[in-house]
Amino acid sequence: MTGLRANHRCSFNKGGIHMRRQACVLSVILACGTVLAAIPVIVHAEETIQRTLRGTVIATNVNADPQTVVIRVLLPNKEELIVGARVSQDTNITRGKQAARLAELKVGEAAEITYLKAPDGLIARSVHVR
Repeated sequence: MTGLRANHRCSFNKGGIHMRRQACVLSVILACGTVLAAIPVIVHAEETIQRTLRGTVIATNVNADPQTVVIRVLLPNKEELIVGARVSQDTNITRGKQAARLAELKVGEAAEITYLKAPDGLIARSVHVR
């Protein structure tokens, strides 16, 4: 609260009472605006982003709640990206054109995963193994 004086008073004299009153009101408004601008405001955005990546299955866990799948992706700059996502009942898992279950996926299989990046983590929308 630097720069604000609690005992700030406006003086009024005969010639400029109206203008000084406006200046005083304006300074109070600016002081309040400065205080409000200094208060941090936390906005929790519920933004959800969908991404699709191709990689290799490195793990699955059908015994966990929620079930999970982990895919290793090799980025263009030769760095690895490990993506672990929750697998729900709504996740579409396929092998070729046939429906599959998470338990049927094997470590080392080439896979494409489409997931939602939500505030509470990654959620697999589909996993396709070839």
